[in-house]
Amino acid sequence: MRPSFVFCLAAVLCGAASAANLPDRTGWRAETFRFPLAFASSVPFEGQESVRFAPSFARFAAADGFTHALLWDIKPVPMEGAQLGRALAVYFDGLMENAARGRKLDELPIPAAVSLHPMRAPERWSDAYAGTLYTWNAFSRGEALRLQAEVTTRHCTPGHLQVFMAISMAPRRDKAWDALRELRDGTRCDEPPVAPAQPQAPAR
Repeated sequence: MRPSFVFCLAAVLCGAASAANLPDRTGWRAETFRFPLAFASSVPFEGQESVRFAPSFARFAAADGFTHALLWDIKPVPMEGAQLGRALAVYFDGLMENAARGRKLDELPIPAAVSLHPMRAPERWSDAYAGTLYTWNAFSRGEALRLQAEVTTRHCTPGHLQVFMAISMAPRRDKAWDALRELRDGTRCDEPPVAPAQPQAPAR
């Protein structure tokens, strides 16, 4: 499967990347979308999502498969460990269900489960959590998927909350995490340009 196919499927449609507070990284694919997200419309946020996909994202047999970073620039909502866990579970349920439909793969009735615990917040971030996300891989053969995650949050300008999520199959001590943390450290804390609305298109 070509990586570009996976990226388009993951985001429901292939949209042009637009400027965002999440920095670009050489060799990584960039996408930006507005909430509500077409594949996870029940995630009740207002704002935008920016995504950076590592070159290894679609190499699911590799130790660092599924490596990517998400930044939610949204209007403030309660966002502690329990709320983050629920939002991530709903997000990944929608992501995998949509990917399964697009690939005509039988959906597995395995809801995502997220386990987060507090960790020391990096510089310039207010709160931080680390943990594990359990789901299934609708981009491959439907196998069980165990992802590591680091999630940080902060309030920026008034009415503006950032949630940064680093996600990978790789253990958090792996070198793949150096790039994810560099993206987090380089994320700006100002009002981002608004991504244009994207017409919904079926994945194929």
